[in-house]
Amino acid sequence: MWTTRVWTRRGAAVLAVSTLAMLLGAHGASASPKVVTKKTLAPGVVYQQINDSATPLRMYVLTFDAGTAATIDDVLSAPQIGTFQRTSSMAANAGALAAVNGDLNDWPGRPTHQYVQDGMIMQAGSKPGISFGYRRDERGGTIGYNPLRISATDNATKTAFSVSSWNTDAPGSDQIVGYSWYGGKYEKPSTNQCSARLTTPTALRWNAKSNGTGRDYKVESVRCSSTAMVVNSGTVVLSAKMVGNGATFIKGLKVGGTVHVGWANDSPGAMDVVSGSSWILKGGVIQYAAGCNLDKCRRNPRTVAGVTATGRVILMTVDGRSSGSVGATLYELGVRMKALGAVDAVNLDGGGSATMWVKGLGVVNHPTDSTGERAVSNAIVILPGTDTAEASPLSPRAAI
Repeated sequence: MWTTRVWTRRGAAVLAVSTLAMLLGAHGASASPKVVTKKTLAPGVVYQQINDSATPLRMYVLTFDAGTAATIDDVLSAPQIGTFQRTSSMAANAGALAAVNGDLNDWPGRPTHQYVQDGMIMQAGSKPGISFGYRRDERGGTIGYNPLRISATDNATKTAFSVSSWNTDAPGSDQIVGYSWYGGKYEKPSTNQCSARLTTPTALRWNAKSNGTGRDYKVESVRCSSTAMVVNSGTVVLSAKMVGNGATFIKGLKVGGTVHVGWANDSPGAMDVVSGSSWILKGGVIQYAAGCNLDKCRRNPRTVAGVTATGRVILMTVDGRSSGSVGATLYELGVRMKALGAVDAVNLDGGGSATMWVKGLGVVNHPTDSTGERAVSNAIVILPGTDTAEASPLSPRAAI
């Protein structure tokens, strides 16, 4: 198997390319992959460009080894949902070594799927997607269909209620939704709702088995009104329709009491969760057939994130829509990621959004938009050291 651990040794790189060629040959393709550029960005962080003249295909690969001084993080285009920014700008603002574009984008400047940053829920998303949660200890990650489970618990009565969405939708019948400052002006409580504003959050704390995080909030106000409740910085608002089970829970909260709000998604130890559209590799098994004729299977520019059995993260961007690089199908993407050593991989945003930026080199791939690099809502970055914005959760509490 083509493992990127040996790319720092010249002879092993030749073996890696040979292994990829054999694997592609086994799938009926004639390949001649060649490493044309290699650069060590920091100990354990390597960038390479690999060309396959037979397809033809240009691939840009970042590998991040567990246990290094560098860290991996996800970033939004702005502190609040509602804007777009180029991947290169987000990376430079973060002081990153390298970056790729992240999840698909919805209007008005938000990831399509669930998104957690530094332990804080940014949004539940319009659909769960396939999540990539990377552990805070930088020693592994989880890729899979792991929807966010958000709950609010009245600490006085020990009554828990599922929060159906976060900074995404209005409440439906018998539902509660959550809003925070991160939702910006586009996602906020509406009129004619029962709402509770929660303030003064305690320190972040792990759930049992480090499956997500949560914190306690003080109940500042509770009201059912035709006037929308305002969400301020540092506060959370829980809202429901004027009648129903959600309204009953909210009306039962006492001002001055506390509510625990937490999330989990079966990505143990993860503080950051970014998601994509398709599971490319699952337990080493390619998830799409070579003959897949769905629209999403066609050749396109791609960005993909994968993890190996030893915890290494692999980020790859593939050029497409040109004679020099025709793009990859989802099946071919699985073949390439498996050859790189990934056992699980998720397809992130692609097409004109597909971008890889490397410090000192700039945008290394060839974005296909006529105006050049496309502005997107989020990115995955590799930082040269500790992520100073990420909290250190306290010891686990009972499962939510």
